[in-house]
Amino acid sequence: MDGSVAKSPAPPFRLSKRRRAQLSQIATVIVSLAIGFTLWLIASYYVFGPFLIPPPIAVFRAFAPMSASGELLRDIGISLSRVAVGYATGTTLALVLGVFMGRIRLLHDLVDPLVEFMRFLSPTAMIPIVVIWFGIGEIAKYALVFWGTIFIVLLNTIAGVLRTPSIRPNAALCLGASEAQIFRLIVLPSAVPYIVVGMRLALASAFISIIPAELLAADSGLGYLLQQSSLLLQTDRIFVALVTICSIGFLTDRFFQLTVSTLLRRYLAVK
Repeated sequence: MDGSVAKSPAPPFRLSKRRRAQLSQIATVIVSLAIGFTLWLIASYYVFGPFLIPPPIAVFRAFAPMSASGELLRDIGISLSRVAVGYATGTTLALVLGVFMGRIRLLHDLVDPLVEFMRFLSPTAMIPIVVIWFGIGEIAKYALVFWGTIFIVLLNTIAGVLRTPSIRPNAALCLGASEAQIFRLIVLPSAVPYIVVGMRLALASAFISIIPAELLAADSGLGYLLQQSSLLLQTDRIFVALVTICSIGFLTDRFFQLTVSTLLRRYLAVK
């Protein structure tokens, strides 16, 4: 014995459960994208041919000069601004109207048939009349994105308000809560999961709506880039636009989920 005290081995490094879940989710996304990339290569070289479906390297070669010249960034910025304005206005009006329709039975019974009647008109179907009403300026693009957004958020907001468990407001009334307190502390929190789902679906619809609007009535934006590339049979530039649209939509959706899970975690917890 040399008198030295034996040191206990250091505990192994372990990630927290939440961190492991995050890393697992990231790994799943990477694997999913890798599978899609592989299928893209197979379709390009062995199924349809490089002209109809350009391989990734050809798309990247087209992407580089389009980015360097600022052309692609300009179109991205224009399309995003149109989506943002139309989505924000459509969502805001839908939330306000949806809350009132969910709380006021007479208003719901009067307006709901009209909403159900009009919601089957897609933004693409509205293009001709919107062009007549607003021309081909920016207001027409905002209107089409607005139309593609409002009904999705509206119906989900109404559903969330109407499906508030009746036992909660009844219990609050027994405890002396006012109608304003019931609305603020019970109805709105109960409707949050429905509203979040509606806003997320409407976000995808907003991106879907802006492309046909820019295809038919614009001189800028990603939809216009698709149209011009199609007329010139530039399939590599078409795929640059398509991949860009998918990437921006994907990142926007992830950012939306992250923001909602951070700010509204207490209302979205699974019980």
